[in-house]
Amino acid sequence: MSSSEEVGQSANAAFDAALKVLTEGSSEEVSAETVQKLLTAGAKLYCRKLTEEDEYFPPFREQDVVTATEAVVAIAEMMRAADLNTFDLSMWMSRPHNE
Repeated sequence: MSSSEEVGQSANAAFDAALKVLTEGSSEEVSAETVQKLLTAGAKLYCRKLTEEDEYFPPFREQDVVTATEAVVAIAEMMRAADLNTFDLSMWMSRPHNE
């Protein structure tokens, strides 16, 4: 099995397990480090696809509803962690991308 196939299978398993935890209301059992690992890998892969492979796709699948609140909470904390401000964000938001 190739590394990319392994990532795909692992992502499917992690995604399904995370949705189950959210549905069951037992997210307190998931460690902060686990969430950090998932966010870090996802952000790095997404950035690589867009910037180095020039492949644009939305960050969330259509069938996976992410609310505005969920998105903004994650975005705000990611910006804080990367020491970014809204001016930095506005520069990135104005850059063109392929759709």
